[in-house]
Amino acid sequence: MLKNFLKVAIRNLSRNKVYVAINIVGLGLALACCIVAYLNSKYNWDFDTNHTQINHIYKVHGIHERQGDLHEFGRIPMPMAEAMREDLSGVDRVFRFESHVFTVRDETMPDKVFNTSVCYAEPGFLESFTFPVIAGDLSAYHDLERAVITDEYAQKFYGDADPLGNVLTVFDDTGMSFNFVIAGVVEKAPQNSSVHFEILTNFENRFRMYDDNVKNNWGTFAQNTFVYLNDPTQAKGLEKQLQQYIPIQQEAREDFIMARFLLSPMSTHAHTSKEIWSDNLTKAMDPAAVLTPQIMALLILLVACFNFTNTAIANSNRRLKEIGVRKVLGGSRKQLIKQFMTENLTVCFLALLISIGIATYLVPAYAAMWEGMELELDLSSDIGFYLFLALLLVFTTVLAGLYPSLYISRYKPVNILRGGLSIGGSSRLTKFLLAAQYTFTVIAIFASVAFIQNAIYQDTLDLGYERDQIIAINLLNETQYQKMKASMLANPNIELFASAKNHIGRGNYGVALKHDGEEVNTSMLDVGIDYIETMGLDVIQGRSFSRELEASDSKSSIIVNEKLVESYGWKEPLGKRVVINDTTTLTVVGVVKDFYLYGFWAPLQPVGFRLKSLKFEDDGTYSFIACRTDIGHVTEVYDYLESEWNGKIPNKVFAGFYQDELLSEAKRVNNNILTIFTFLGVVAFILSCLGLFTLVSINLIRKTKEIGVRKVLGGEVSHIVYLISKGYFFLLFISSAIGVTAGYYLINALISDIFNNHKDMDFFTFAIPMVTIILVSLAIASLRTLKAAVVNPVQSLRYE
Repeated sequence: MLKNFLKVAIRNLSRNKVYVAINIVGLGLALACCIVAYLNSKYNWDFDTNHTQINHIYKVHGIHERQGDLHEFGRIPMPMAEAMREDLSGVDRVFRFESHVFTVRDETMPDKVFNTSVCYAEPGFLESFTFPVIAGDLSAYHDLERAVITDEYAQKFYGDADPLGNVLTVFDDTGMSFNFVIAGVVEKAPQNSSVHFEILTNFENRFRMYDDNVKNNWGTFAQNTFVYLNDPTQAKGLEKQLQQYIPIQQEAREDFIMARFLLSPMSTHAHTSKEIWSDNLTKAMDPAAVLTPQIMALLILLVACFNFTNTAIANSNRRLKEIGVRKVLGGSRKQLIKQFMTENLTVCFLALLISIGIATYLVPAYAAMWEGMELELDLSSDIGFYLFLALLLVFTTVLAGLYPSLYISRYKPVNILRGGLSIGGSSRLTKFLLAAQYTFTVIAIFASVAFIQNAIYQDTLDLGYERDQIIAINLLNETQYQKMKASMLANPNIELFASAKNHIGRGNYGVALKHDGEEVNTSMLDVGIDYIETMGLDVIQGRSFSRELEASDSKSSIIVNEKLVESYGWKEPLGKRVVINDTTTLTVVGVVKDFYLYGFWAPLQPVGFRLKSLKFEDDGTYSFIACRTDIGHVTEVYDYLESEWNGKIPNKVFAGFYQDELLSEAKRVNNNILTIFTFLGVVAFILSCLGLFTLVSINLIRKTKEIGVRKVLGGEVSHIVYLISKGYFFLLFISSAIGVTAGYYLINALISDIFNNHKDMDFFTFAIPMVTIILVSLAIASLRTLKAAVVNPVQSLRYE
């Protein structure tokens, strides 16, 4: 029976090659997008699953209390790990892990110098997290002067040669060097892992390389502290034991109170860490980055399935006599449904094969859009992928083909063979499906237009300072500062330069400023003379910091932004006094125009500037020197500074950057979403146009005699085209109106979720999708109708 169904299915499909090809290509594109969405989602679902013991690992966090609000803080006091090992029962392993970036070289290879993620870990780290060993000793990092590196990092220095036994020199922030013997090589962790390193050494080296006296200081914090439990059910009990350290922490840091400590399961940490303060582990994908491909795939699949359904129903008029004869000869409705579903399954299966071929290009193209993403179309070992394909095939076959099969098979043979029955292109169902198809297409085009407008808006958004003319350099010590200061003074193309402990877009510290009993949480930046002018900030009231008044300004002055003035409700801000840390009183001497501290990701926030001389601390934190040049010399000045740095500071990789680079992540995300929705809009538009072409073509077959009679009776070609096309106009207009309305609410919500600052939708956001879809679709329908209308009526009537 199945063999017969397949024979008939192939025979019928071969008679309608054009329409079948359109459906196969359309469904193939849609299914390829579904494959991309599945792999993208799976990449996110699989975060940390490479670590086989991940369900046994917990990260210790604190709950920080600030002005009555509780915030989860990703760090705990530095000595607490040692205390936990000594005091707590039921803890199998406690280990700390920190990551820093240093310059590393092999002295035998002077031409190879890299900024490297040098990490410190205590015993238990590699025994808990899974890093498969390739060569050497996995426990080498237990020793002070031995290190474990990843295979990818070994490739940088040694290529295919054996790296074991070679010595890597790490230069700390002061320029001191530390040698480590490579004693182990492990596989690099996949990108969807929370923990990464290039060089791993013993945690005691953290105290050797930073002379900051934090080892036994309960007022300082370790980046990451983990516990490993053989029995994860003991986590709740252990959490209660952690509270014994709260009094010690509160006494050590009265300005940074912890309300309690908790355990964060590493099995879910990557997905929940977005809102955790000071958590430096790799986070899972943003929900928008997961949801966007899913929305894209669903919309395209719906458009393609509606296209398939509409074509099948519209084309059914050509098979009415076949259906009637089958029923007269004893065929049951159930058999007819099986026959039509076999044909639908055949089309969907061919589309699925094509989709795999398309996906081999789409998957790497999509992965390349996101920095570090590792997506792979694995056809050899991923059983879950084949299960997904099977479910996708069944779902698509049912969604696209079940209703046409039920619809076509229900007619009685008497009505069919009598010749009075005609179904297809003019039915309400086909019009509804076409309208739905076009509604989804308009939503897709609406999204593309909205994101294009938003990208243009954000690319030209005034951030409140000169982002295009600023170059800044990370500094680690006074020697670096003095050398680069001399280089800047010697270059006539550098208009201004200034030092800063905190730099716009690269760091600040939060304080609660008090005025008349009212507190405002404020982002503070400690900067040098001329920083306000160098960055191009606009002083709208008062003055900037003065070199003549440097002594008093550094002690008692503050410059604030408009947002801080608004937060206090000041009418005359100059001369107002605020208290910082309950100890220091500062006087407002100037107000700068509002600016975006971290680009358009974050909203405007209260900001204050203090004048501070540049002090370097051996804690791994950067200071900065920023300079401004005219727009025509930006690249030239950058190259000059890099050359000066390499000549004067050869043991450190140049740490300069363009200020505009701080927006690169936001631009990349924006452009990627724009690309996705543009692709969605174009594909949906093409599929809808092909669907309309198919529907009009099949409908014209039914109207061949009508067109011939109208021409014989003197009907004008233009009038015939108008009569047949006008129905499509009203349908397209209604679909477009519904599409832009739904698109407004859906896309506005999506953009608002992704960006705090975005362009509001305007007239063109609504007009472009409507006008485009209506004009192009009407042109297709009219031209196809015109082609049928100019045929000699003798041929039309003879056809009938």
